[in-house]
Amino acid sequence: MSADVSKVVQQLLEARRSGLQLKPPFGLPDRAAVYAIQDGVAQATGPVSGWKVGARTPTAEPNPAPLLAGALVKSPAAFDGKAMHMIGVEIEISFHIVKNIAARSEPVGRDEALAAVGDAFVGLEVVDTRLADFKSADPEWLLADNQMNHALVIGESIKGWKGLDWAGLQVKLTIDGKVEVDQKGGLGSVDPVRPLAWMIDHAVRRRGGIRAGQAITTGSWTGLRYYPPGTRARGEFVGLGSVEASF
Repeated sequence: MSADVSKVVQQLLEARRSGLQLKPPFGLPDRAAVYAIQDGVAQATGPVSGWKVGARTPTAEPNPAPLLAGALVKSPAAFDGKAMHMIGVEIEISFHIVKNIAARSEPVGRDEALAAVGDAFVGLEVVDTRLADFKSADPEWLLADNQMNHALVIGESIKGWKGLDWAGLQVKLTIDGKVEVDQKGGLGSVDPVRPLAWMIDHAVRRRGGIRAGQAITTGSWTGLRYYPPGTRARGEFVGLGSVEASF
């Protein structure tokens, strides 16, 4: 780890402890530096709870980020919204890992990757940031800050997920009793299983492996939406399950 990366890791850890945001101090030269920052923060905070991964289109390269220790919270979840810099909400399809795959250099094929996956569940990702002026920050810095993850709320289990018509799923987001999103589809990658399998392969070959008990969440179906403290949010995939959080 370079001196610059090591310093940023310490600054991000301090930002998490103090609540004082960090202004990105330099341009990140490459994706290796992004991963080094992610890994440094994760190593200092404990075994990762899992991963978030997203792809803007069905063929785009996915972007991975760790879910830090303690990031998984069962629904209905309660957060102190006043202690957050912002309250971002995304409704997602997430997956539980039920089988370890140790770190190795050889690729993990799709079949092996999916054999390590148990049930899917309705996830609600809670977004916050350790970065000042995050809207004008280089996207690579957002990724270095774990793509602004604060927590992942674990909603109801989705059985039989391998047979679902992903593009046809109906998703709803209800805020304080008012439906704000009610639409068919909405995930950039369309099929969440592609980034799921990609993430497992990436974690095994580059990030130390995956283990049972972790979760992988695969991107927002509703877009990133911001709300004030006091908000109650409910996400639902119609006929499959729901998830709830309050702030």
